[in-house]
Amino acid sequence: MSAFLVKAQTINKILTQLDAKIRQSNWYKEKVEKELGVDLNDADWRTKLGQKMWDLNQLSLGYRYGDPKEELKYEFETIPCSPMQAYKALRCWLYQCAEGDIPEISKLYNTFDRVLGPAWAEFILARTPEYDEAEWG
Repeated sequence: MSAFLVKAQTINKILTQLDAKIRQSNWYKEKVEKELGVDLNDADWRTKLGQKMWDLNQLSLGYRYGDPKEELKYEFETIPCSPMQAYKALRCWLYQCAEGDIPEISKLYNTFDRVLGPAWAEFILARTPEYDEAEWG
C-alpha cells in the first residue's frame, strides 16, 4: 500500500474525539498534557496538535518518497463522528506516519500508538453487544 498525506478531515476526526475523551476522563487529559506536552488551556491546542500530526505525516512521506516538506497550514474544525470512525482515522494516520525511524523515536507517534490508541480501542470494544454477551471469567 502506498503512503499519502492524510486529509485535514482525518486529523479533525481524531482530535474531535480526543477532545471529547479529554472532557470525559482525567486519564486522557493527563496523558495528553504530560505525554504530548499539550497546554489544554490554550484555545488553539487542537490546531497546534493537528499541525504537529500533519507535519509528522509529511516527514514520513519524506522518508518513503523523498518528498520535500510543504508549508501546509492546518486549522482544526470539529467533525462529529462515531468513536469507531475516529479510531479508524487514527489507525490510518498512524499507518501513514510509520516510515523511517518515526515509530522508534517520535513521542507523538508513540503516544497515540501505544497509549491513547489502545485505551480508545478498549473503550470501543467494551461497548459492543458481543462483549456484553460474552461470559465473564
